[in-house]
Amino acid sequence: MGLNDLNRTTLLRHERVLLFVFRLLLGGLFLAASVDKVVHPEMFARAVANYRILPEPTVNFFAVVLPWVELVCGLLLLSGQWTRTASLVVSALLAIFLAAVAGSLARGLDIECGCFGTIAGRTVGLKLLLEDSVWLLMSLLLGFRAKDERGWRSLLGIGMPAPIDKESKT
Repeated sequence: MGLNDLNRTTLLRHERVLLFVFRLLLGGLFLAASVDKVVHPEMFARAVANYRILPEPTVNFFAVVLPWVELVCGLLLLSGQWTRTASLVVSALLAIFLAAVAGSLARGLDIECGCFGTIAGRTVGLKLLLEDSVWLLMSLLLGFRAKDERGWRSLLGIGMPAPIDKESKT
């Protein structure tokens, strides 16, 4: 084993550890973010409506469905199941959150983000944009670099190793 092989092995080991930490952090974040919203959807619906983005008839649907998506993604990430799929869904959610926060800042809205339902009471601002950008970067790295044996690709048979033909072995 040469020096380049050792460096590559060390880098891969560090990458695996980093992705594991990202997975736990993102999973914990989305699980924590979902709980109060699942319990108090009416309060979360008010926070969603404050952004003034969605048509009024869709606010309640969004406020009921989104926390469950966050909950499922958080649990999947924490369990290590469907990691790539869950992290890419999380990435899409974070991109939407970033757009909503940026839009509210551009319009001068002074509102609470609703990130953790009624618990945190954080206002929308540049700090939130920066934090969500870091979370988005982490989720994208996880989505494109993590190993995912149990995900949508395995259901469709995409990228799976070809089955071994036992008859052709001699």
